[in-house]
Amino acid sequence: MKCRLLLAWLLLAPSLPAADPPADIRELKLKDWQPKSMMVTKTSIREKPMYPVIDVHNHLGGGKATLTPERVKRYLTEMDEAGVRTVVNLDGGWGDRLKETLAALDEAHPGRFLTYALVNFQGIDDAGWGEREAKRLEEGFKLGAKGLKFHKSFGLSYRFKDGTLVKVDDPKLDPIWAMCAKHGRPVVIHIADPAAFFTPLDRFNERWHELNKNPGWLFFGDKFPKREDLLDQLHRVIAKHPKTTFVNTHFGNNAEDLAAVADKLDKYPNMYVDIDARISELGRQPYATRRFFLKYQDRIMFGTDTTPRRDAFRIYYRFLETDDEYFDCSASHHLQGFWNIYGIHLPPEVLEKVYRGNAERVLYGLKTDEEKKALAKREYRVKPTADFDVTGDGSNAAWTAAAWEPLHKRNAKGASYETKVKALYSKKGIYFLMEGTDTKLTATMTKDFENLWLEDVFEVFLWTDEREPIYFEYEISPLGYELPIVVPNFDGKAKGWLPWHYGGNRKVRKATSAIGGAVKSGAAVTGWRAEVFIPYELLEPLRNREPKPGTRWRANFYRMDYDGGVTTSWDWARVGNTFHEFRKFGTLVFE
Repeated sequence: MKCRLLLAWLLLAPSLPAADPPADIRELKLKDWQPKSMMVTKTSIREKPMYPVIDVHNHLGGGKATLTPERVKRYLTEMDEAGVRTVVNLDGGWGDRLKETLAALDEAHPGRFLTYALVNFQGIDDAGWGEREAKRLEEGFKLGAKGLKFHKSFGLSYRFKDGTLVKVDDPKLDPIWAMCAKHGRPVVIHIADPAAFFTPLDRFNERWHELNKNPGWLFFGDKFPKREDLLDQLHRVIAKHPKTTFVNTHFGNNAEDLAAVADKLDKYPNMYVDIDARISELGRQPYATRRFFLKYQDRIMFGTDTTPRRDAFRIYYRFLETDDEYFDCSASHHLQGFWNIYGIHLPPEVLEKVYRGNAERVLYGLKTDEEKKALAKREYRVKPTADFDVTGDGSNAAWTAAAWEPLHKRNAKGASYETKVKALYSKKGIYFLMEGTDTKLTATMTKDFENLWLEDVFEVFLWTDEREPIYFEYEISPLGYELPIVVPNFDGKAKGWLPWHYGGNRKVRKATSAIGGAVKSGAAVTGWRAEVFIPYELLEPLRNREPKPGTRWRANFYRMDYDGGVTTSWDWARVGNTFHEFRKFGTLVFE
């Protein structure tokens, strides 16, 4: 046993306060042991993240006495140095404190802070407490609060007058959950704590050092509920209120059990998790954690639970972006467990979602309604049809069965043209009709297979089988010239080539038309259309290329326009800097 314990401790190497060694080293106390690792490993520095960050879990304080201009300036300096765009402050409170907090942060620095309200548990025995607090919360939302926060004292310490604990799923709180759903505000909720905090403080407790230093963090004993009971209460609330968005802090409040968190994410589509103050747990299981992030990349958000400090942010970036081994992460929050962690080197498309994309899609106050529509998961139901002639103007009666689907403008500047698409499929291929308003046809290229995207163009991307990172891209100009390519991806980098033996049954049928003008370069128009038939045989390098009812393809649609020398772009499913972020594509469902 002594050998096994010694071997275990030899693997651990965080920094602890220095202590004078005893005269006899055999009398060294465990709390004073500070082993230094002999491992020689790579060290990667990430001063800025790959993408601007939204920290969805932070505590900046509340009220004007705390949030002085000098303090807020320090926050902003640290955020800017670490590439943090926005921080969610969970300390808003209610009433005057909330007003002062909103004034000092959200109103003084738009886009940099999002302040959340709190619930007042005083008077919870009152018959109308839930309705009263829901009304107070609604007033807070109208003032500008962007969400609601629950601390871990909810479930652990708030009690009724008779001494019984207020349970997380107590019906008294139903009006509060409903009010958050009504106003589209998320609930950030911390229930329980690390598993070791609910076990005896003995020689088997893996957080022995931390709990000895902070005895108030131990929740073992008859006066505390079981940790599993608290989690069950929370999950019952999430199931009961499917229209309310819940962001479960600290990686679902259960970072030690990824399988359990995955089970709940599978069951509850209104549940999300953040990573705040839990990379110490996630980083000691890097293989399982990386698999989890890849699978649930749309459900995980970045958070720190640490007052803005550039060094703390950078530890998170190192964990998420690198494959560094066995490094100390205590600077990210504080010493948590007596071990080091490993990086999980996430791919760029996943990092973008964790750093900002998921927060922009889920949280309130980061995007306009139009931008949220663009960020929403896109799905289009494709109806069957008999084959018909392609005319370029969508005049065939078959198109009346298909619904238009809007594309959304990607950049603030440029022309605000309407752009839309519809689709049908037959036994031989798939049809697309794209239409957009315009004032001038910026199109000078007069051959197929040129770089058509440098002028006005409609684009269709088809990823028919998610098992393979290979998809088909088709571009068509107002003059009817085309660029069809197959795009494979290697290590996240797109490569493209032309389909071989392009002819015969593999030939695309296509045509374009102008609205309010002529189909010629530089023509003044009010819009233009492109109608395309893509035969399944052309998609031969791809699998799952002949859809049947129920088949699902991933897809995206784009438009580029260059009026007035300004580049404007549109997409159907929102992607980042490149159109080739295929894992963000929407879905075609064949009926």
